[in-house]
Amino acid sequence: MASFVGNCPLPADSSILIVGSNRGLGLELAKSTVAAGLTVYGTTRTTNPDMEALSSNGKFTVVPGIDMLDEQAGTKIAAGLPAGRIDYVLLVAGYFTTETFDELNFDEQRKMMEICAFAPLRVTQQLHKSGHIVSGTKIGMITSEGGSIGLRTEKEGGANYGHHMSKCAQNMMGKIMALDLKPRGVAIVQLHPGFLRTEMTSHYSQFYEEFGAITADKAVEPILTAVHQLKLDDVPGKFIAPMGSAGLGLGVNALPNSYLEPFGELPW
Repeated sequence: MASFVGNCPLPADSSILIVGSNRGLGLELAKSTVAAGLTVYGTTRTTNPDMEALSSNGKFTVVPGIDMLDEQAGTKIAAGLPAGRIDYVLLVAGYFTTETFDELNFDEQRKMMEICAFAPLRVTQQLHKSGHIVSGTKIGMITSEGGSIGLRTEKEGGANYGHHMSKCAQNMMGKIMALDLKPRGVAIVQLHPGFLRTEMTSHYSQFYEEFGAITADKAVEPILTAVHQLKLDDVPGKFIAPMGSAGLGLGVNALPNSYLEPFGELPW
């Protein structure tokens, strides 16, 4: 039987920063950690009623005005935090639009690269320099199986260049950053959250039933468990699926027997 509060295995006396907590998965992670008693900081471009309601109990602090396209986003986040180490950092913010080979959108591709690949690197580096990400901090970075070359198949087909390229770049960035930060006492795990029914995945709503898409709240416990269990001597920047093959969507077609155990490592 779980010995933690609700669906949050993280210690109640710890602190957590959720970068991108205004909706979807980020909001559900904020709700869970606040309910468990953690000291929670959540970033957003603009606040909303859900975030304001969370902040009413004094355990959740909104850090507004954070745009992941802003090259000083991490410095601005740091200005909204108290001095000292943050125990857990979840990099959740992302961006996704669709396109086809016949109708490419290079402006959107560049935006996905900025938000998904460049922004988490900038934010992490700036928070390290500010003394918030230091020895003992554990980082969980939300990425996607869409960034795995090994999971692409003819059955899925092509298209969505910006999405796949930006997530592939994010996965490489996370691996390299983990190698840089391990000697500094900071561990990183890269997480495919599952096939979630959120505004961001609405482009794929026609596949929700076939591939068992779930609501974001169902992904919270596996994600937080993966971050909680992360150790500095783990493979730096390992790329895992906390829900296993159950949350892989179209990527499951590339797996042997279409199966991956929960918390299993994904192919690059």
